[in-house]
Amino acid sequence: MTFQLREAKREDIPELLNLYNHFTRTFVGSASRTLEDFRRFLRRKDNQNWVAIDNEKCIVGYARAHFEKRFNRGEFAEIIVHPSCDFEQVAKPLVEKIHGMFVKKKVLSITAGSVRNPEFEKIFPALGFFESESMGVFMYAILDTQKFLNEVQPTFANRLKQLKERSALIQIECEGSSIFLQKTNENVEPLVFTNEPVDFKVTLSRDLLTKLIFGITDAVEPFKAEQLQVVTTLNQQKANGVLKTLFPKKQFLIMDYW
Repeated sequence: MTFQLREAKREDIPELLNLYNHFTRTFVGSASRTLEDFRRFLRRKDNQNWVAIDNEKCIVGYARAHFEKRFNRGEFAEIIVHPSCDFEQVAKPLVEKIHGMFVKKKVLSITAGSVRNPEFEKIFPALGFFESESMGVFMYAILDTQKFLNEVQPTFANRLKQLKERSALIQIECEGSSIFLQKTNENVEPLVFTNEPVDFKVTLSRDLLTKLIFGITDAVEPFKAEQLQVVTTLNQQKANGVLKTLFPKKQFLIMDYW
C-alpha cells in the first residue's frame, strides 16, 4: 500500500490528536495531550510535521521533528502510526521525507531517540543512523500507585481484548492499590470495585510494575523467582496466557511523561 505524504495543516489537528490517543493507548497510555499542544507544534516555524494519508483520505500516521538552530541539529520528536497499520510501511516514508529535508538544511547531526527500539531498527540504521552512548539517564518512579494504575488501565484493557477467553475477572494489585478489569466476549470493562471473586489476580511491587510497563523485563522470570504472585482459578495454560497478555514486553515507540 502506498500513502500520500503532505505537511500537516491546522484542520488536521483534531484527527492528529485522535490518532495520537488511539496509538498511545495501545502502548503506554496517553499523557495529557490537547488540541492546543498540536496547534503549538504546527505554529513553530522550525518544526517539521508530516502526515501519511491512505486511499480513503484518512490520516494513518504522522511524524514530528524540529530543527535545533543552536546546535544545527535535526531532532525527530514523535512518530505515530495507527495500530491497525504496519508501522514500518507507514513510518518509513515519513522518516525519509523529514530526513531528506534535514539533509538539505545541511544540519551537522540528526537524532532520533534510541534505535534499540525494534520498530526504529527497521528504519533508521538504513539511513545511516548509529547508536551512541550519552550521559543522559532516564529515571522513572511511581509516586502515587493508584493514580499510575488508573493511568495505564486503558492499556491493560486494550491488551486483554486479545484474549480468547470469553469471560474473566482480572485484578492487578500493586502495594495495596488495585484495578479490576472484567473481560466479556470482545469487551473489557474497568470496575471501580467488586465483591465478586476474581479469576486472575496478579500482585507485584512498584519497582517490578515499572520494569514490566516499560518493557525492561518480561513477566516470566519474576514469576519463576516468586517476585510476582498469581492467584487464579484458571488452568496453568490460560493463566500464562493472561500474564503474557498483560505484560508482553513491548518496547514503546514513544515516551510520555506522567
